[in-house]
Amino acid sequence: MGSADSQAVLIRVEPDQLQLPPDRAAAAPDGLVVYSKICTHAGCPLGLYLAATQELRCPCHQSTFDVLDGARPVYGPAPRPLPQLPIEIGDDGILRATGDFTEPVGPSFWDMPS
Repeated sequence: MGSADSQAVLIRVEPDQLQLPPDRAAAAPDGLVVYSKICTHAGCPLGLYLAATQELRCPCHQSTFDVLDGARPVYGPAPRPLPQLPIEIGDDGILRATGDFTEPVGPSFWDMPS
């Protein structure tokens, strides 16, 4: 359901390992963080989570994103971090998005006028 550019990945890490900007830290309760699954280089869907290094990797051009550091690109051609989706854990224990992604999803050329 939903559009292709709304695909996301949910990852749980130890909360004290996250190095998110202060305005985004509250959007990752209990070490649960959600990032766009669309690479910021060419729009390919991220397909690999490297648990040992806590990185996400794009299969198309090998852009690699540091999950702990706000999904900042650490390798490859991706020019910017993956957008984060702010979430909360409700009193009923259900995860809910509390807003939209922090930045536009996908590569910047998706937003260019045709």
